[in-house]
Amino acid sequence: MRLIGRLTFAGALGALGAAALTSLWHTEAMLVARCEPETIGACFSWRLPTILVGPLVVTALVWLALRATGADRALPAALLGAIATADAVLLHEAFQPRWTPPPAWLAACLGAAGFTAGVLLGAARLPMAAQAGAAVVLLLVPVAVFPLLHKATRRSERAQAFAQLGVPLMVAEVDGYRVTAALTDRSDRRLSVWMSKGESSLSIVVVPLPVGFSPPADCGLTIDDLYGDRPAGGPPAVLSCRAVGPDHWVRTEGEDQVHLVRRNDALVYVDPGADVPAADVATAAAHLTEVTPDRLAELAVA
Repeated sequence: MRLIGRLTFAGALGALGAAALTSLWHTEAMLVARCEPETIGACFSWRLPTILVGPLVVTALVWLALRATGADRALPAALLGAIATADAVLLHEAFQPRWTPPPAWLAACLGAAGFTAGVLLGAARLPMAAQAGAAVVLLLVPVAVFPLLHKATRRSERAQAFAQLGVPLMVAEVDGYRVTAALTDRSDRRLSVWMSKGESSLSIVVVPLPVGFSPPADCGLTIDDLYGDRPAGGPPAVLSCRAVGPDHWVRTEGEDQVHLVRRNDALVYVDPGADVPAADVATAAAHLTEVTPDRLAELAVA
């Protein structure tokens, strides 16, 4: 009966603590998402340090409850419960594309299960070395597995977004350059891929073929106009371009020479970044390759 009472106390405290901390996490996440900071840290509230310190407080309360009920190994049981709960939350996050607080009910279940497991391990009267080994395993295994699971989750989420975009997924085969990021804008059906080589980087932007596309007089929006970066009151955009090959044009935008390549019903921009030789940009435009959603996700999520 004493063991059942200890399990009940520990599970209840773990559930309440996990649910309360998750509720604070939800509120803090919404606050940060809406915030437009003027200084570093301006978007964080008192909830952040509470969330960080909260697990220690819950663990201490479980330890006190176990001590009050006469448990022999109250501290190891409370620590094992905290570790098990943290592992469960970490594994939950591994299957989320980005850090997202779990629902409060799920957090409560994880907290109850974690601290109940800690009490059971503590009540098993294992040698201290065995309990220490269990703690090490509980610590290391989820930490080791998390990066692999999280990467697979992010790749799956990215591949799904790429597949739904409806434009060719293009990368360039240029010696030494590799894909470092790829983002989608579903509202504009725009794919942006960044490729880097050391300090040099270029971007590949794919959009549906613009209405009225008729080079060389009208070659579509400029890069600044695509991203809404054109400064107010600046000179009008130059929409014309000149041909350098079949379905291949170039246009000067600011200080950059942007290449434009038509691929069926899509227009591909190859935009040089800082310190990119013109020859590399031309090579990239001439060696565009379409890849599958899974392949692009694999390249973009390292």
